[in-house]
Amino acid sequence: MAETDFQHSEAFLQWIWENLLFDFTSLSTTCGKPITIADKGRLNKSDGPDFKRASIQIDGISWHGDVEIHTKAKNWEYHGHQNDENFNSVILHVVADHEASAIFCQNNSSPFTLNLLPYLSKELHLFLKSFEQPSNLPCSSGLHFISEEAFHQQIQKAHTEYFEKKANDFFRFYDPELLPATAWKHALIISLWDGLGISHNRKAMQQVAMILLDEEITGNVAETLEIAYSVAGFRSNQSEISWNMKAVRPASHPKLRIEEAVELTHEILNQPFGEFLKPNAAELWDTWFENSPLKKTSRFQILFGTVFLPSLYVLGNLFAYSKLSESALTLWTQLKTPIPASLLSKFNTLNLDDAKYRKKLGAVHQLKSYCNTGSCSECLVLKKAIPS
Repeated sequence: MAETDFQHSEAFLQWIWENLLFDFTSLSTTCGKPITIADKGRLNKSDGPDFKRASIQIDGISWHGDVEIHTKAKNWEYHGHQNDENFNSVILHVVADHEASAIFCQNNSSPFTLNLLPYLSKELHLFLKSFEQPSNLPCSSGLHFISEEAFHQQIQKAHTEYFEKKANDFFRFYDPELLPATAWKHALIISLWDGLGISHNRKAMQQVAMILLDEEITGNVAETLEIAYSVAGFRSNQSEISWNMKAVRPASHPKLRIEEAVELTHEILNQPFGEFLKPNAAELWDTWFENSPLKKTSRFQILFGTVFLPSLYVLGNLFAYSKLSESALTLWTQLKTPIPASLLSKFNTLNLDDAKYRKKLGAVHQLKSYCNTGSCSECLVLKKAIPS
């Protein structure tokens, strides 16, 4: 095989080794000695070799030690392992490289090398070959079998992970030097301004929100809007805030988004903080839209899930009020949000029931964090398909 035959991550190769997803009945080292794996070792999540305490027979002799894994054999030296005494315990160097050369440890020992490429399963070879067509999902053409149940389990997993990510993102705007109630409200406001700036003007919207909050606005919506327009530079050319107007649709023009953000800002600031500390606090979102001229567009439906629910989850954790955080998480689990079909078009090749994922924000996270990044070894779809 050519050098380009394995184009996946080292983590993926580690996963192959950890799950023994190869023909281990007739292994041999690159120098031709037979290998028997008694114990593949334990994945090491700290410094040092990738797998600890492995037990392997090589040419009839038992070896006990560690296993290091690289996609290319030359990475041993690139990573400086030949000068690191922590790697003196390595008994086997596992690679996916037909041109693997000998390696040496700091103590001058030379561990055996195993090239896994010839021993990978047919399913894995088909899967790897699909990476030559980057426009498609690898699993759409690289696997003969895709479990619909596993796919939907993976989407649910991604859905939960996305919620956790958005909850962590909320803390980017949380100022611990403020009183907790003020810090939380301000973080919620800035997060919403940020979301309304997607995708061209997030930073600019954040800046306007922060300046407004520093002004301690107390006037009515119209007065605040004039201040916001002035800060944004729409009343003069003196603002240092930079706006990207290229390819911005009329419905997403910053002037309109600022108007919507100001309405929400006033609703949040005028809401008694105690109302947020109730299990049904998520209902406030609908109340704000009833009290203002805001229209509940798809953008706001997405912000309800990606900003407001995570903010309530964080609030419940901050105040040790589990009913609130649990309520927010439950609503997220059940949430159905309109997602542009173009964002999920890659899934069309899988020929699966789209009704179960097309309105789940976790499906977008699945593409961004798993499919587009090649993190297939962490995906339940592949884990289910390969052993089958």
